Amino acid sequence: MSSLLVQEFPVFLASALLAGMVLLLALGLWNCRRIIQGDWGDDTISPFEARPLPQWLQLLSLSVPQMQVELRRMKRDISRAGIYAPDAFERLLAVRNGLVWCCLLSIPLTLVLLPGSAFAVISLGVILAAIFYGIPGLFLNARGRVRAGGILNAVPEILDILSMCLSGGMTLDQALPRIVEFSPNVSTDLTRELQLVVRQARVSSAGVAFQQLADRMDEVELRSLAATVQHTERLGTDMKKAIDNLSQSIRSGLRSEAEARANSLSLKLLFPIILCVSPPVFFVLIVPPVIRLRDHFREQLIPTGTQDLMRRGSQGEPSSPPPAAP
Repeated sequence: MSSLLVQEFPVFLASALLAGMVLLLALGLWNCRRIIQGDWGDDTISPFEARPLPQWLQLLSLSVPQMQVELRRMKRDISRAGIYAPDAFERLLAVRNGLVWCCLLSIPLTLVLLPGSAFAVISLGVILAAIFYGIPGLFLNARGRVRAGGILNAVPEILDILSMCLSGGMTLDQALPRIVEFSPNVSTDLTRELQLVVRQARVSSAGVAFQQLADRMDEVELRSLAATVQHTERLGTDMKKAIDNLSQSIRSGLRSEAEARANSLSLKLLFPIILCVSPPVFFVLIVPPVIRLRDHFREQLIPTGTQDLMRRGSQGEPSSPPPAAP
């Protein structure tokens, strides 16, 4: 009895640890989804009031080596996605590295339970680790790109409202709160960014606030807007005319981009047409002439007597005996 318990104890321990790894994977995916969707953390907390991450989470976020280019890209995607929690970047790295380590540590535990399939288990574990390493960054990049595109599409309308406020005699600092009041009708994401712009403009200046908006979104058009505001603030030129010209320029750029996507649609549709539509059309057009050619050559090349024998044989009629020799 004791020997049986000793033999089964490694299997029981591996099963328990593997179940714990699966639970950790599920919790990590849930937290990763919350971080990417932006419903994690309280963005109103000041960085000076926020509590630091636990030491084990900080070590986990640094446990997998990464290139500086990748880290900068993830920070940019986090800001473009609208995630402004103070420790969102470190927590995302910790969750992603935890998923990777769970996949790698599950390999020896699974080998204890399935010793005969070592190659398949190791390959599956490494593939899952690579997937969990790349998927959070890909989803975060997609969310940031969609959000930045939606904000950029709403910018021309906001600039038109800003131009109307400036033509009515308001200054830029007076016009920004008015824009925030109207912006929910255009874009909720842009409203959130404009609220940050208003707060930062009260602390420093509107030019600096728009420059920080351009740094968060990393879009050329927003950098042009920040440069225009800074230029008019520094030189005292007519801001309304500059805003109107920038609005028309952004609209022209968006129109050109839409036309380019429309023109490339025909090329993108070429592959589905070739793979899905052309085979049935080719079959319908080619098969009937091939059948007719087959029947034609059969009638021309096979003698009449042989055709009669073939026809009688297909109908089940007894063939006449050959004539007797003289």
